[in-house]
Amino acid sequence: MFLEIRTVIEQKKNLILLTQHLSIFYRKLRNINILDIENASHFKAFLQKSSLGSKYIMALTGAGLFAFLVGHIAGNLLLFFGQDAMNAYALGLRNLPYGLLWIARGGLIVIVVSHIVIAYRLTYHNRRARPQRYAYEATLQASFASRTMPYTGTLVLIFILLHLAHFTFRWAGVEIDLVDPLGRDDVYTMVVRAFQNPIYSAGYVVAMFILAYHLSHGLSSMWQSLGLNHRKYNPFFRRIMPLTGWVVCISAAIIPLAVLFGIIK
Repeated sequence: MFLEIRTVIEQKKNLILLTQHLSIFYRKLRNINILDIENASHFKAFLQKSSLGSKYIMALTGAGLFAFLVGHIAGNLLLFFGQDAMNAYALGLRNLPYGLLWIARGGLIVIVVSHIVIAYRLTYHNRRARPQRYAYEATLQASFASRTMPYTGTLVLIFILLHLAHFTFRWAGVEIDLVDPLGRDDVYTMVVRAFQNPIYSAGYVVAMFILAYHLSHGLSSMWQSLGLNHRKYNPFFRRIMPLTGWVVCISAAIIPLAVLFGIIK
């Protein structure tokens, strides 16, 4: 009884906190004249036509993709804890109630497609809008990571498609009838066998380093696009955000290396 009351109280607190955050977000939009409650088309035009609006959506979708990446890699690190831990985790995901797994997959597809479409649209318009000399000077001043964002993003997309073909759709020769002693899909053995192929493991590691380069600029610029600039904290975010991307990607790259060196077997 007391536990149920406590749960209800916590849910109300979370709802109040969410309402406060939405109120703050609304006031920020009002301050920069993006949202006009009497004319919703202003906000729609902001998102669809303005470069600032496109970058804002890029930042939001990028944040969503990074959150998924962290969760995905955290789950994959269960490989270090053995077959039972990994297969139990995979079974738990598959058995999520109310179709949550497919809802999450659908939402992820929408986020990925939005991120890609807006990224290429921004790249196209930026190149058309800049005079040749200005574009050349801006390129010299930009970092290597920012200059190569369209290319690293394209390579990451290719890797994602290959990764899905290999592990999700199993179109790349991965055995689909593997089961563990408890009758669960043996995801652990499937992944280990895949990474025992040096070519695939090498490609995976290279892809993680490309992704790290992509994130090193994307995570830094995300804060600026969301309007969270602050002179006091900007230097900290410029250092910590690229480092965060590298830590996450190196954590993923360790998995195939651990398989090749016999740590995971």
